[in-house]
Amino acid sequence: MVSKENIKYYILIAFISILLYKAIDSPRQILDSINGLMSFFSPFLVGIFLTLLLNPMIMFLERKFKSHRLVNIFFSYILISFVFSVGFKLLIPAIIDTLNTLINEIPNYINMLNIFLNKYLSQSQVLEILIPHLQNNLNSILTKLLDLFSKVSSDLFIYIFSITSLLFDIIMGIILSIYMLYDKEKIGLGCKKLLYAFFPINKANNIVEFFKVSHNIFYHYIIGKLIDSVIIGCLAFIGFKFILKINNTLFLSFIVFLTNIIPYFGPFIGAIFPIVMTLVYSPIKAVWVALFLLILQQLDGNLIGPKVMGDQVGLSPLWIISAVLIGGSLFGIIGVFLSVPIAAIIKFSIDKYVQNKIHIRISK
Repeated sequence: MVSKENIKYYILIAFISILLYKAIDSPRQILDSINGLMSFFSPFLVGIFLTLLLNPMIMFLERKFKSHRLVNIFFSYILISFVFSVGFKLLIPAIIDTLNTLINEIPNYINMLNIFLNKYLSQSQVLEILIPHLQNNLNSILTKLLDLFSKVSSDLFIYIFSITSLLFDIIMGIILSIYMLYDKEKIGLGCKKLLYAFFPINKANNIVEFFKVSHNIFYHYIIGKLIDSVIIGCLAFIGFKFILKINNTLFLSFIVFLTNIIPYFGPFIGAIFPIVMTLVYSPIKAVWVALFLLILQQLDGNLIGPKVMGDQVGLSPLWIISAVLIGGSLFGIIGVFLSVPIAAIIKFSIDKYVQNKIHIRISK
């Protein structure tokens, strides 16, 4: 006779098999369905992300000042808004200044390139053949560039709609996060009641434990990563401003801070901006910037990161890289930031499930 547990197991296997078949047979349809589902849940994901981000600050304010939670929530949002507004006020002029510098230096670089090509052209028969061929195809290249610009212009409405949709998700996420932060105990108690009402006690206990572990992983990872990134951003500012003495130090150190939050890929992305922007006016300094950032990231990976964060997630590099790629492709920038703790939770669940199965088999 087939037991109830076996029936559940067979149903699960059948469901997974159908999903795999659909994914192989029509992957585009599956991806469109996932994207549609994610678009629907985007405000909730933004709300959860903001709740996880602000909850430690609110808990600290409650312990330290014993003030009302609603006051702490609004103070936290005012503080975050102030930091972002000051950041934008400082960063936007820096970006404009950098772009102006780049535009002003372009003629000099074109002139340097022409001198180099003319000098090398007299020594190379290959270039003598290649350059006229490139000149003949210049019109074709310009036509393709114009087509590209016209396509970008035609897609402008889509970009505006995407930005509007993002703003809507952020506003709704802020509203949801305020409710979640204010009533988190009531929400938690209500969820517990539902669990114990619909599941056996053992199952409900396992689910409660799962959420406790998930909360601890998110809390320690997000706080640790933010502290680590602030330290790296400050060290980058000191190095850029007082040691290397490069332009736009505040903007570039902010880029280093922001990208350092992204696991593995972040430091490489963050290094591109300072190197390229320094290369515009001083190639030699750009080399020193690259060397400085390499030393800084080695310091972070071997000393600062382990001291501040410890082994909060317990994931191998393969897990982390895969999580960042999948999270970024499905959920965008929020998916990139939250992918590692989510992967750690999934790994914890798999490990616990395997251990339980082994324990049951040994006990039999």
